[in-house]
Amino acid sequence: MGSLGLTTNAARAAALAGAVLALGLLSACGGGDVPSTPAAAGDAAAPVNPGPPATLKQLANRTGCKKPEVQTDADELRQGVCKTSKGQYTVTTFSTDDGKQKWLDEARKWGGSYLVGTRWVIAGNDTGLLQTFSEKVGGNLVTAAP
Repeated sequence: MGSLGLTTNAARAAALAGAVLALGLLSACGGGDVPSTPAAAGDAAAPVNPGPPATLKQLANRTGCKKPEVQTDADELRQGVCKTSKGQYTVTTFSTDDGKQKWLDEARKWGGSYLVGTRWVIAGNDTGLLQTFSEKVGGNLVTAAP
């Protein structure tokens, strides 16, 4: 049973490290929307509160999609297809991080590329397009396992 606690603590540490890295990358790239507040020395465990996750409509608008075609509107997730002059992609928002991770684990089996943020994923086949979106909405680019 003790190994379960270690796994949970390791997962929390990895999640915190990822959040700190993402925040640092956004600040370094001049994201503008993320306030830069230095943490007190030795206060690495202080929580970061970036605000609520972006909605499907907000993400779609920031990527140039004015009217996403909503395919799924459920309590656990909302998903819409965006068709723009730049290409086609899907935007999915989730009610929980666990739900997002389970969806992503399953989706990666089918290929494609994914821009992954806080309780949201933008999926498509054009990695370059997703990279340009990351400059507008943040997130980390993930590709499907070969």
